[in-house]
Amino acid sequence: MNYTVIIVACLALVAIVFVSKLFTERTLKIQALDNGKAAKSIVLPLRLQAYERMALYLERIEPNQLVMRIHAPGLTVAQEQNLLLTAIRSEFEHNLSQQIYISNEVWRKICDAKDDIIEIINTVAAQMEDDSDNQQFAESLLIAAAQKPVVDQALMFLKTDVQKLF
Repeated sequence: MNYTVIIVACLALVAIVFVSKLFTERTLKIQALDNGKAAKSIVLPLRLQAYERMALYLERIEPNQLVMRIHAPGLTVAQEQNLLLTAIRSEFEHNLSQQIYISNEVWRKICDAKDDIIEIINTVAAQMEDDSDNQQFAESLLIAAAQKPVVDQALMFLKTDVQKLF
């Protein structure tokens, strides 16, 4: 009879340990899910803000917008070229930290668009005479940029990527 009580007590103890373990595991899984939801509710707005800022960056370095902001009569081609490139690089440096929140593919497209615009500016400037009017430079730049819509392509890619979040 003593052995029966001991066996029943041992079985009860094993059952209690087993049920406790199941309860603890379930509680930890629920907490992990809650933590994941909380993290997403914090990170999602940051990611959306990063996508918004990068869309704004692309709009600001789009040659039409860039020329409208930077162009000033009386500058030499080299001066205007320098101002355009400085604006692009400054905007880029200002938004550099946003790459943490956006996909690698979008970041690469944005960098490619920036590099392509810089290349277009440098190519058009190299084709101009030293004494050329910067108005002619601006017009040539806009024509060249219209033939290679790199900002539109990058924006389209960015928009497609952000839609994957929903």
